[in-house]
Amino acid sequence: MLNLPACLSVKFLPGAERINQPYRLTGQQPDNLCGPYWASMLLQAHGVAGVDVTQLALLADSKLPIGDPTHWVPPGASSRQDYSQPLPETANVQEAGTAATGLVNAVSQASSGRYALVPLRANWSPESVETLIALCQNNRSWEAVPLCNVQTGHLWGSRVALTDALAYLGGEDISPPEADWDVGHFVTLAGSVEGNQRSLLLVRDTYPIFGWDGYHLQPQDAIASALRRDDGKEGGVFLFVAAENQAEVEQQAREQSFDIASWDNGTPVRCDGQSQSS
Repeated sequence: MLNLPACLSVKFLPGAERINQPYRLTGQQPDNLCGPYWASMLLQAHGVAGVDVTQLALLADSKLPIGDPTHWVPPGASSRQDYSQPLPETANVQEAGTAATGLVNAVSQASSGRYALVPLRANWSPESVETLIALCQNNRSWEAVPLCNVQTGHLWGSRVALTDALAYLGGEDISPPEADWDVGHFVTLAGSVEGNQRSLLLVRDTYPIFGWDGYHLQPQDAIASALRRDDGKEGGVFLFVAAENQAEVEQQAREQSFDIASWDNGTPVRCDGQSQSS
């Protein structure tokens, strides 16, 4: 017999509502530009005009892989390569993508210093993910948006059955679907769905084919595993905030045992601190 939770509540993070419409209108990310996709959307939602995904990618020093698009687009998605300008390319797929430091620099440059990505590192666990969510909820004036650099192979499949999700929220163990794909990726956290026994995080993805028009549910332990990666590379979380709040964000994050430092997601970084490739 299905153990349904007695009640459910959906709690959106303070910064989530501002990007609801831009997210719906933007649609799928351009191939290999998940980081610049989010950076561009977040900046435009906060009034920074005229900065598209390709321009953010150029500022972040991103590079595109050369080869068959089916190797880097998830099953069921079509390739999208409508870049507004030519982007650097590389035959070495390991050098393609966007380095964390490159994205930090791009947001600062594109906004003329008005907005920032605060990089958080931790020994990621369900508890530290919960602390991250509480940090955002308890400081609503920041309107912070968590931008997570993850390895998707650790996530639940995005099309978990509704009955399974409800059972999990009610305290039952379930067998979730396997991950949709297994790559380094950027997603944002929009909020949480809370049952009487457990909660699930509401994730915004860059592909509308995932979940419900790009939204899917993930437990804290799956997000923590995806941030740890365990593939020889590092993950982490950016908090997108106004630069005027950056010092306070960093101080409170340190008080919650987060390190304020970028991470090595496998993309080479130039000696001047910018990414050598995406």
